[in-house]
Amino acid sequence: MRYSYDALDADGSRVAGVLEAPTETEAVDALRQRGLFPTGVTPNALGAPTERTPFPWPVTSTDRSLFLNQLALMLRSGLTLLSALQSLSKNASKPALRASARRLGAAVREGRSLSAALEAERHFPPVIARLAATAEATGELEQALSRGAELIQRRAELRRQLVTSLTYPTIVILAAAAVFVFLTTQVVPKFAALLAQRGVALPWSTQVLLDVSAFLTAYGPWVAGAVALAGVGLLVAWRTPAGRGALESVLFRVPVLGGALQAAAMTHLMRTLALLLRSGLPLIASLRTLGPTSPFLRYSGLVEHARQAVIRGASLARAFDAPLFPRLGLSVLAVGEDTGSLDEVTAELGEFYDQRLQHRLRTLSSLIEPALLIVIGGMVGFVYFSFFQAIFRVAAR
Repeated sequence: MRYSYDALDADGSRVAGVLEAPTETEAVDALRQRGLFPTGVTPNALGAPTERTPFPWPVTSTDRSLFLNQLALMLRSGLTLLSALQSLSKNASKPALRASARRLGAAVREGRSLSAALEAERHFPPVIARLAATAEATGELEQALSRGAELIQRRAELRRQLVTSLTYPTIVILAAAAVFVFLTTQVVPKFAALLAQRGVALPWSTQVLLDVSAFLTAYGPWVAGAVALAGVGLLVAWRTPAGRGALESVLFRVPVLGGALQAAAMTHLMRTLALLLRSGLPLIASLRTLGPTSPFLRYSGLVEHARQAVIRGASLARAFDAPLFPRLGLSVLAVGEDTGSLDEVTAELGEFYDQRLQHRLRTLSSLIEPALLIVIGGMVGFVYFSFFQAIFRVAAR
């Protein structure tokens, strides 16, 4: 069996080539007998089929978390970093991550640190590179990778909860609107024409539906275009700092929803800050890393303002003293600073605000369901009311 190999010689120089051996283990032993340190050994059978370019499936948060956990597990099992990355370059869950593993391995083989290589990888947030940089100095790389995987998974779960809580009512409202438009543009006009043939004066409710039907028939495409343009405009505004700040101000003022968004922001900030502090990153460096990770622009600005205040000598609790930061959180942070347990306190705050978030989402769900029932029931009920009012008028004749 032929094997392609990459190895390092006694001087640390990279050596690549091909050798024959019955098994991969014997190929590794043969390289070691030559005084080489193998970093990768792969089968290179004659006539092996050319690997096809796979479909570029998107990389999810679960994929990133799994990649980091696998890398941490292999390092914990005693594999070298290069060997672990070599394995992931063949076994990672998505083609894009396998390519990332190859690039990371090449960078490490050239003498760069893993943290520096991670900074250039778009599939991983910058906080992972910061965690790796701190861990490389302390020799706890596998723990840092596991923590990074947990952070990615928790952030994804937080985002999923918020999106799920808003997706259901949106779909129901759109479906109800579609049914209403169908009834008013397709059913009501035919029913009204039948009544007109019988010489029956239309009831006020039926006339209202006819007016709505005439408006939608004449201006429906314009209305749909305006709605689509408004949606595109909101998406474009969300991608600009000024527009996103304005939209966040509106969302945070919505009753119940604003409280849920604040709890989600606090959960993310406190959990991430606890993770950074526990990884050995100094407070100012932790705040520098924390700011860009916030899902909300206003909280990113708050963290940057707090970092500048801490640099000037303020305590963390005083630095976070702003309307966006709950008073309870400030009190707990002050206690953590006084007792020297800031990492533990921020972790507990993260769990506390996560519980608040779950409560807010349950409240939001319990309020949305009756509101949808009233709105949709009112729309459909009005249509049926207009039908039966017209039928009763025909029967009365």
